[in-house]
Amino acid sequence: MATVKMGFIKLTIPEQIERTRLIITMMTGNANFPISSPTLPVMSAAATALETAYNEARNRDKIKVAAMNARRKELLQLVLALASFVQQATEGDAEQILSSGFSIRAQGAPKPDTAGEVTNLRLSDGAASGSLVSKWDRASNAVNYVIETATTADFSDGKYYAITTRTQKVISPFTVGATIYVRVRGLGKENVGNPSLVASILVR
Repeated sequence: MATVKMGFIKLTIPEQIERTRLIITMMTGNANFPISSPTLPVMSAAATALETAYNEARNRDKIKVAAMNARRKELLQLVLALASFVQQATEGDAEQILSSGFSIRAQGAPKPDTAGEVTNLRLSDGAASGSLVSKWDRASNAVNYVIETATTADFSDGKYYAITTRTQKVISPFTVGATIYVRVRGLGKENVGNPSLVASILVR
């Protein structure tokens, strides 16, 4: 099974913007990806926001540089989430991964930056009606975690919910009385880890 490799960390900001737009172009109308999570319009908006912030920060104004760095972090988080989606949607098929614009990690290459599998995912009622608390054990080499939710056990309607650096997250809002399925995937600096086992809970 092939593994998605982002190849983003060492790129300059203009190169990151260009690479994001290449991925958007290659996934648009791609039969392998009739949907995406995050959506391509969201990815495009984030790339444009970073480009605007980058151009405005050319005079090195501290406030504008801080804004640029914030937009860069937002884009990289979305790219991480999209890489996770591509890994799951393709089930590790190398040809399909490459058709998305992402790279694949060379087979047999060392993978210290690939996150281990998330374990011990558990869900509980949140403080507010319609909210849930998700917690899990830290995965090796993970620097971020992507949380995905669905209303079906097979995740046929699954979607990206959020990304976090912590091992817990309050997620909401959900319809009271609905059963929600959740899984979490660890993300290394460049590569995507395997998803956790799916947990479910009845929303109260």
